Amino acid sequence: MLLGVVTAVGGGILRDVLSGQIPSVLYDRQLYALPAMLGAAVMAVAYTADLHGGTVTAGAAVLATGLRVLAMRYGWRTPRPRGVPD
Repeated sequence: MLLGVVTAVGGGILRDVLSGQIPSVLYDRQLYALPAMLGAAVMAVAYTADLHGGTVTAGAAVLATGLRVLAMRYGWRTPRPRGVPD
């Protein structure tokens, strides 16, 4: 699961750095890690249940991508830590 989260967040950071922008994960509170963690968790549970194959992988990818797209569409953001002003 850690690899899935690091890959998702790192990919977003790399995209922003290569385009000459400040990485949005550092200031925008967009949902990157949560969808990646959910998709990775589905894969871990499926692997534990001895379910393998393209269907399981595609389902986890659709789930993670769908959550990310919904978050972008509806402007869902992660909460701010306590004590940090807006």
